[in-house]
Amino acid sequence: MKRQIETSENFILLPVSKTRINEEDSPKVADFLTKLQKAKELKLKQDLEVKVLDSIDTDGAKLIQINPVKLPDFKFNYPGLRIIPEKFYRPAVCQRKRISAKVKNIQAASPIMITINDLEQKPIEGITVVVFTDFALSRGASGITDKNGLVKLKLDKDNAERIYIYADHSYWGYFQENVRLTSNLKFTLQPVKTDYTDSLRYFYDTANWPELNRKIRVGIIDTGVGPHKDLAVLGGKNLVKGEDEDNYKDNGEGHGTHVAGIIGASGGIKGVAAGVEIMSYRVFPKGEGASNFDIMKAIAQAISDKCDLINMSLGEAEDDEGLTSYIKDAYNQGILCFAANGNDSRSAVSFPAAYSLSVAISALGTIGTFPEGAVEGSAVQEPFGTDKNNFIADFSNIGLETDLTAPGVGIISTYPNDYYAIMDGTSMACPAATGMAARLLSNMPGFYEMKRNQDRSVEMLKFLALHIKPMGFGANFEGKGMLYYNNELHSKI
Repeated sequence: MKRQIETSENFILLPVSKTRINEEDSPKVADFLTKLQKAKELKLKQDLEVKVLDSIDTDGAKLIQINPVKLPDFKFNYPGLRIIPEKFYRPAVCQRKRISAKVKNIQAASPIMITINDLEQKPIEGITVVVFTDFALSRGASGITDKNGLVKLKLDKDNAERIYIYADHSYWGYFQENVRLTSNLKFTLQPVKTDYTDSLRYFYDTANWPELNRKIRVGIIDTGVGPHKDLAVLGGKNLVKGEDEDNYKDNGEGHGTHVAGIIGASGGIKGVAAGVEIMSYRVFPKGEGASNFDIMKAIAQAISDKCDLINMSLGEAEDDEGLTSYIKDAYNQGILCFAANGNDSRSAVSFPAAYSLSVAISALGTIGTFPEGAVEGSAVQEPFGTDKNNFIADFSNIGLETDLTAPGVGIISTYPNDYYAIMDGTSMACPAATGMAARLLSNMPGFYEMKRNQDRSVEMLKFLALHIKPMGFGANFEGKGMLYYNNELHSKI
């Protein structure tokens, strides 16, 4: 006899066709959702114990806790509602976390001391070092440098197939293959310079572009934004359950701040849409994934705050009916959602980018826009574009769901507490496309007079289509191509 599941799990309740119920169409369902809104715990028919954890609208989505074996009883006793599992999303940033997660630390007797210094040979603390003796089998070791710039690793061979070195901020990473391992190894990291021509600035001359003279509002659904001297955040909300709603600054991981800088930084470095109105919607607790319910709440808040564009540099492999409903809701209210393709090494486009109403972005790189020996060199892979220096990053997910490509390899942007950092990923390509869309739409004839409805979204896409050029990779890798501004791509296309 099978044992019944005794623990409760989290699920999302949604009306059948929309994000909010129409009381005239279904008064009983509307009444039930209102009861759930008012009660923290309910005991319903068939001894269905339901705990309400969170809510978006009185007559809309609810996050509930219920014993999953009771779901069939719930469905037949309270029809008219969709029951959706709670899922968790990760930021679509690449390389460091992907590589660190891959390594399986081995047991070996011989320690290797690795020292990481800056150009003045001063030690750098807090640098992640990952060494593979067998990359295919994920054999190796990883660690973080101490205040003396040292990390001790135990390895089973005298040769490293690959060495990856990553800094949180202020320095470029490092990559090398086939390294002879001695008892003491030393590496020097190159500092980040804000006037360096990375792949974003190779294509987009942001330093010489004027700030937007007509406001566009962009909602950034991420780890939070700032503080940083180059970023002006208009407002926002922390949607993480149990956290302070007014604390929508970065949770310390830096991802959302980096994304925001690519879109709208102005100061030490300029984003592609300097002058844009940034709204920060924090959905990631520190060190954890973001609940799809919190992302749904963030989209609902962005709609309420009258954003024009939403940036979602996050992803998950499977379709999500709950998130689909809110992206559709945004589209029907004149808001376009840009989403990162994901960084699973040319795998299928992740969700929500794979949803047809999202604008899905792959990551482009350019040889010569990162220092020799930088980690970004490991992302170079065929096919190459019309310009043979251009490539779609090896980490970027691809597929016919892809709509656009944008620079996402070796991107310099803002990092909390006035630092600058290098990051790679479709997470970086997505805001490059979002920011470019913001710049273009700020000059779209009649844009500011349009009603916020589905027609507005349609016209936005039609206008953006006039400012896209193919890069020579084909639809599977780049969709229609890359957004450009004022013919800035000229000979680089």
